Amino acid sequence: MVVDRGRRTRIAFKALADVASKAVTLAITVAAARRLNADPFGILAFGMATGWLLAVATDAGLSMYLAREVARDRTRTHQLVLDVIGLRTGLAFLAATGTALATPYLVPGQWRIQFVVIVLAQLAGGVIETISHYFRGIERSEIESAIQVAQRSVTLVWALIVLWFWRRLDYLGVAMLAPALVAMLVSMAIAINLSSAAAAPVLQAGLTVKKYGRHVLPLGAGVLLSALYFRCDVYFIEHWHGFQPVGGYNAVFRLVEGLRLVPAAVMTVMFPVLVQSTDHDRVKRIGGVLALLGVALALVCGLGASVIVPTIYGDGFAYAAPAFSILALALPLFFLNYALTHQVIGWDGQAAYLLIAAIALAGNIAANVALVPSQGIAGAAIGTVLTEVIVTAGCVLYLANRRIAPSSRPLVAQAEHLS
Repeated sequence: MVVDRGRRTRIAFKALADVASKAVTLAITVAAARRLNADPFGILAFGMATGWLLAVATDAGLSMYLAREVARDRTRTHQLVLDVIGLRTGLAFLAATGTALATPYLVPGQWRIQFVVIVLAQLAGGVIETISHYFRGIERSEIESAIQVAQRSVTLVWALIVLWFWRRLDYLGVAMLAPALVAMLVSMAIAINLSSAAAAPVLQAGLTVKKYGRHVLPLGAGVLLSALYFRCDVYFIEHWHGFQPVGGYNAVFRLVEGLRLVPAAVMTVMFPVLVQSTDHDRVKRIGGVLALLGVALALVCGLGASVIVPTIYGDGFAYAAPAFSILALALPLFFLNYALTHQVIGWDGQAAYLLIAAIALAGNIAANVALVPSQGIAGAAIGTVLTEVIVTAGCVLYLANRRIAPSSRPLVAQAEHLS
């Protein structure tokens, strides 16, 4: 895989920013596991998973669509940026309102305010993520990285102070929410300013109802289904085994998420390249390298789980080590699927991606229903591995039958902006 010096620098910068971000999330999770009791820690995990799912749902496909359209022609997307920011913020507000109304049915009364605040923090982070895709599309991921590092650094300091002095979940939620709101406003201002400066003096492409229904809605539905198969297991665990195992499963899942920052950083920078590619060579090279790295990490994590988990979280979480070993088996597929799914989306394969995600979700639900009641969090981990197998097979089948990407033809893409 040949990558020019500028892209290598941006990948490295993005990787460092993601390392910092995941390290902050892991540090907060570890500190909370050691300072909070089992019930509030379980509520924290439950709220973060719920907020993350809502953030993905309210993204509604806008992130990848924005990055793809900007990668094609950044001079015609100022109005699109404005439309996406307005719609994305409105959807997040609706989700926040729905969360406040539904919370009495989800968590015990003494934890309702804490749950809502934690969900709001995740929703704000989701808006930031959507706007960050504009920076990725114009190949300015260093802006996203700088905002990310600043936000997460402030969050870490506040969270550790709260956990050290007060050990209160509501204070922790506020420490997570406030920096996210500030970072969201800063991201909006920078994106609007940059898109305005780059705008060509011609008709600007906005987000019409026709375009949303044709390009964005299928993509958003696919992303939502993928988010559901990725984290719906916590609801099955809570239903059959309670909040405490949810906390343990979430703790080890955070370790896996930390490792996934490597393919995430690579694809942040390389996605425009995949959008413009006309054959399978680039996705093969990128996916092959990522898969090999995933195999190496899987061996380390799988063999060392019984030491890694208690060392990081304490002996009270040793019961989650087997689940971590199983999740480690999914790392090569996680890494490979980053490249495969980005290529599918980059080649206007949103309908295929939706179908793949739907099949994967059905397989994940079936695995959880069959395994979680008897196997607990280990069963949920097995379901995750099986789901990634389905995603890999679906993407490979689609790409094998797709010879050339229409999105790689600039004149067609530019003409479509004006339709």
